[in-house]
Amino acid sequence: MRTAPSIALADWAMVTHHEKQLADETPRASKRAAHSWAADVGPGLASVASDNDPGGIATYTLAGAWYGFDVLWVCVLSYPSTVALQLIAARVAVVTGRGLTTNMRAHYSSLFYFFAVARFLFANTFNVAVDLLAMGVALHVFIGGSVAWLALLSGAASIALQCLVPYARYARIVKWMALAMFAYVGVIVVVEVPWQTVLMRAFVPRVDWNEEYITMLIAVLGTTVSPYLMFAQAEQEVRGGGRRDQKALNGQMRKIRRDTLLRTALSNAAALCMMIAAAATLHLMQKTPVGEPVDMARVLAPLAHGYASHVLAVAVIGSALLALPPLAGSAAQAVASSFNWPRGEQRDRRIAWLLVGVTGLGAAAAMVLAVLRVEPVHALYWSAVANGMTVTPVLALLVLLGAKREVVGDFVAHWTVRVLSWFATLATGAAIVAHFVLEFV
Repeated sequence: MRTAPSIALADWAMVTHHEKQLADETPRASKRAAHSWAADVGPGLASVASDNDPGGIATYTLAGAWYGFDVLWVCVLSYPSTVALQLIAARVAVVTGRGLTTNMRAHYSSLFYFFAVARFLFANTFNVAVDLLAMGVALHVFIGGSVAWLALLSGAASIALQCLVPYARYARIVKWMALAMFAYVGVIVVVEVPWQTVLMRAFVPRVDWNEEYITMLIAVLGTTVSPYLMFAQAEQEVRGGGRRDQKALNGQMRKIRRDTLLRTALSNAAALCMMIAAAATLHLMQKTPVGEPVDMARVLAPLAHGYASHVLAVAVIGSALLALPPLAGSAAQAVASSFNWPRGEQRDRRIAWLLVGVTGLGAAAAMVLAVLRVEPVHALYWSAVANGMTVTPVLALLVLLGAKREVVGDFVAHWTVRVLSWFATLATGAAIVAHFVLEFV
């Protein structure tokens, strides 16, 4: 699942953290090709970068263009709950030494477990597809040609990079493309922004009870309170193994809490920057009607002028390249947990093939979307809507898992963390119920 300097710093911090982790491995592990990185650190490598993908950029841009500053409050008020959910996911992984999908398999009925895996696989594959479609459009800005073939080429390039280049080296280069995202902050500086209105809308919810607004609310929630963040957080901590010692657990959780608070703050601040920039340009200046197509590059025009499309294209390509491997890797991890494969080289190879399969399926879907001339921005937006529409059951399973003493023993999360997590779960559920009521009643 954002831009601005804050998100660029978050990307760099995330990559640097994992580069240090990789450097601490044995020489054999540190030199291992990328074909097994997904199995080892897959979902946790770039959780912020995946929030930073083209789908997130499109969702926040449309929110600002269509509704001005009226959706800012979601990114502010969801912050405590997003942190709480990630802390529960991390606690489960630290205590048990296993990821969320593995724990769900052990402690829930097959029906609930396979629903969670199927939902995760569908959502991530759809995200991969629309991200590759966005990459095809971005490459078209520079070299022209067929968007469909460029999307397919982007998928092939992503697979090749994952198979041939260690992720730490890969990310070291790609991360510099995130510099293009500073342009959103530049837009806020050069255009006139009604800051009093911004502050009011950021802390005081304003809800329009119509289907279009509720759909946008679901999309923003699906991007901001994404299960991917929780699964990524858990998989990142699994590498440390289970920790039942109270002192060791408390020390590990203090570090996780600090990192999560900062990383989530940077991500949510970046989302705010994107929405403010889009609201100040496309909503206030150009009065974009709700539901109308939006040229995302026009947000950057006050700063980049004739190069706005090129700046946006660089940001899209960079964010997609950082996000695609973890998206596909986490989906592969979820499927691997379904078969209960033991950790080891054989599991790594199987997950690598699953990762290639997910990316290849996403590339084929992206090509189909391009051939059918599906509007790319709306495709990105509806991927966020699909994520938000299916998020509630997975969040509920996560919170219940974190409260099970058979799972975490005496290390149950503090009641405030559980309350905040339930608040997010109920909020997403309420938004979905409201959507169906407005649509069918």
